Amino acid sequence: METGAVFRHGECNQCNQEQDRLQSLYPIWRTKGPRERSEIQNKDVRIHYVASGPEDKPLMLLMHGFPEFWFSWRHQIKEFQSDYRVVAFDMRGYNESDKPSGLAAYSLHKLMADVKQVILALGYKSCTLVAHDWGGIVAWGFARLYPDYVDKLVIMNAPPAPHFEDFIDNDTEQQKKSWYMFLFQLPFLPELLLKTQNFKMIADMLSTGMDEDEINAYKHVFSQPGALTPPLNYYRAALQRVGGPVNYDLNYTMPVLLIWGCNDFSLSAKIPDILEKENPKISVRRIQNANHFVQNEDSKAVNKIMREWITE
Repeated sequence: METGAVFRHGECNQCNQEQDRLQSLYPIWRTKGPRERSEIQNKDVRIHYVASGPEDKPLMLLMHGFPEFWFSWRHQIKEFQSDYRVVAFDMRGYNESDKPSGLAAYSLHKLMADVKQVILALGYKSCTLVAHDWGGIVAWGFARLYPDYVDKLVIMNAPPAPHFEDFIDNDTEQQKKSWYMFLFQLPFLPELLLKTQNFKMIADMLSTGMDEDEINAYKHVFSQPGALTPPLNYYRAALQRVGGPVNYDLNYTMPVLLIWGCNDFSLSAKIPDILEKENPKISVRRIQNANHFVQNEDSKAVNKIMREWITE
């Protein structure tokens, strides 16, 4: 984990210009996007984020997965902005954050370093960390290895890295569900496939629970030059064990909530069962008719579960 990085954060004129342009393209951006957009700069990457809520409230930090960006959290931003300073950032390689080249830039160690540095740059010492998919994989490790920075941990449809590596290596069901991860190891071809038929593969993944305007916003983000290779490099770096292993157990010191959409097409339903059995202190809430993108498909149920659990 890197230390000593110097951050600057403030109004992002380029971000605001992009927001103005997107508002003309997609009405959904104007009606559902938060008002504050800014960036954080360190010696490695520039991280773009959106924020809503009073600055004197506790920090709720939101981390998206693939193929997503900050917009995936629009429903949760709206729900919790009165009680928290809610910040959703584009993870490195996504949307308006920097897109470093090479697999080494996307190791779990680098991704966890970003989380720490974002928290500190925003002027906080800790946060309620909420994460989905790839964001969840990073958050599981960050909260276990750097517990002082996390007051509460909320994960949605994501396994801890050590458990997922074991599943990929040994579980036939998970290997079948992860076919796309093996495809993503190829050079060039995955990028071409994701672009075909106007990003049909991405649209199909996200179709449940989103309208056409919302899906078009995702298409816009991933249609930008160089927008696909960095997110795919997460998978390439992971399967090639770039940066070395990140090993940890499930003995978390903070409260942990795992929300699981049971119709997940990419992750085995055995994963939450195993995690719950290994550490009964992890609160598991299953949403039976929701898929992998649970925070979008059933945002009302997710928000209700989060609010009830946070206030317990």
